[in-house]
Amino acid sequence: MNTTPKEQAHALIAQGRAMLEQGDLARATDLLNQAVRLYWSAGEHYAAAAQIGNYGWALRRKGRPDLARPYLEQAAALFEQLGLMDFAERHRFAAEDVNPGVTEELLASLPPAVRGALERGDGAGLQVALDALPLIERNLALERLTDAGVIAPLDGEDADGRDEALRQFEPLLQGIAAVARGNVGERAEVEQALGDIERKGWRLRRAAEQIWAGERRLEQLTRELDNLDRALVERILAILDESQGTPPHPSE
Repeated sequence: MNTTPKEQAHALIAQGRAMLEQGDLARATDLLNQAVRLYWSAGEHYAAAAQIGNYGWALRRKGRPDLARPYLEQAAALFEQLGLMDFAERHRFAAEDVNPGVTEELLASLPPAVRGALERGDGAGLQVALDALPLIERNLALERLTDAGVIAPLDGEDADGRDEALRQFEPLLQGIAAVARGNVGERAEVEQALGDIERKGWRLRRAAEQIWAGERRLEQLTRELDNLDRALVERILAILDESQGTPPHPSE
């Protein structure tokens, strides 16, 4: 069965993680570069930025902030181009922090099994120890490990990325909905904004034009869109539904 470029990229990323764990940095880097090219060609710009950043976080965990820095800086620049300023700042801060890692204070704040895995440098054991914790303790440990730069923030097309995109683009989404409701006076300004974000990798213009033409079927509007662009379209439809006092439209 044929696989999409996005699926091929995901597979390369998984292989690269295995190579990195085995200490084969050259092969891991080559696989990352292949995956990023596939993500980019498929229009998956957020995924490309996230995986570049993840590679930097992985190198930090291995005690190589010197090698991690260019990847974190590149991810920060890409997130900034996408308009995700909080993500950009998080990666830029990590790039500038040249002394990440496990401190005595951090170790003392963690459950014994998690602390032991960190002290042994046992990545698999760390995951097992975290999974065994009650939910509240696990979330607290993950927060501390993330803040210390020991593990990466949630990556890929996660809820954080979706929420950040929705927050930053809410005024534009409201504008698209306003035009759909007949406020044509805003159309020129909205179209200019759509052009601006399209140059940064977002693919919202076509869906907006379809919505203005009366289309409301989510699947029709989001064909070939990634999860973040799809979330933006879903939000536009929700705004329109809220203004009309009707339940959300079905996906099909």
